[in-house]
Amino acid sequence: PQLHILETKFHKSRIVPLHPSAAERLRHYREQRARLHYDALSDAFFISEQGQPLRYLALHNWFARLCQRLAFEPTARGRRPCLMSFRHTFAVTRVQQWYEQGRDVQALLPHLSVYLGHVHPQESYWYLTAVPELLSAAAQRFQIYAIGGSGDDAE
Repeated sequence: PQLHILETKFHKSRIVPLHPSAAERLRHYREQRARLHYDALSDAFFISEQGQPLRYLALHNWFARLCQRLAFEPTARGRRPCLMSFRHTFAVTRVQQWYEQGRDVQALLPHLSVYLGHVHPQESYWYLTAVPELLSAAAQRFQIYAIGGSGDDAE
């Protein structure tokens, strides 16, 4: 399943692959909207009960309450999860997997930027904060490069 996102910021459109479970939840939401006759209230997909597009602050506050209810604790740096945590985790995990697979991360970064909806790869770099697992993967790749081996003799 794919989600077609039309005319986002900077008037871009993109296709985002979805897990089947996410696609099913979105179909269910769309059916509820239609049943409640919310479709005529707004062109936005996610709308409030008043028929207005959902605002970021409302989503932020809802997510914060959900995290409290689920007893999510702050990280070691004292930060609680936020909506942008999902993007950060996705970006870091994707790059880490590329390193582990021996892929050319530098060549793949523009693809990550497109997926995140950024115009330039440098706009995505702040998602790739220095997490220990990512730094370790990058250090291993550099070690292989520095000794000029194929990777098998670097261990």
